[in-house]
Amino acid sequence: MAELFFKGLLVGLIASSPFGAMAVLVVQRTANRNLKSGLYTGLGIAITDTIWALIAGFSVSFVIEFLREHQMIIQVIGALVLLALGIHIFMSHPLKTIKRYKQKGTSPLQCMFSSMLIALSNPLVVLAYIAVFASVNIIFNIHHLWSPTVFAFAFFIGAVTWWLFLTNLVNYFRHHFNLRILWWFNKISGVAIMIFVLVSTIIVLVSGSPKI
Repeated sequence: MAELFFKGLLVGLIASSPFGAMAVLVVQRTANRNLKSGLYTGLGIAITDTIWALIAGFSVSFVIEFLREHQMIIQVIGALVLLALGIHIFMSHPLKTIKRYKQKGTSPLQCMFSSMLIALSNPLVVLAYIAVFASVNIIFNIHHLWSPTVFAFAFFIGAVTWWLFLTNLVNYFRHHFNLRILWWFNKISGVAIMIFVLVSTIIVLVSGSPKI
């Protein structure tokens, strides 16, 4: 069981660490708002990724079949959601954000649920987890729920550890940012997400969608 916990911890940490669109969102919210906003954003992503990991571990047939039948639609929806996110961040102004949060205060739960919804728009991440689990020989049994519980808990801890590290790192330097730096940061973050969507779309058009 200790080995399974270690595997879950490691997979959760590694799966969260690639610097993709969701990481940009966490960094942007931490820089523009505060540590709590970034951390709760990462928490929402970690929760969603844990759900996808459990689905992959159980190899839920009806979910995989649904993804197979609607793969192209899911990819289009996910790309549109990320594109809208990129545009929103690009257009946001740090001064307005600061004023709004001084008036209304921060809303950690809103950050968490919004990041969960954005992460849920890309269920094809299940495919990556299936491949990873196959390589480390992780398959859950519906009749033995202790193993997936331990793995899911460890996976979640690993993912949260990464977001905790990233948000604290950004928050440490956040106090050295002025409004002009934050303005450019939003522009670069928004463009980075849009480029991520564009590159992913080109790869799909050239190489085709990954097979389930």
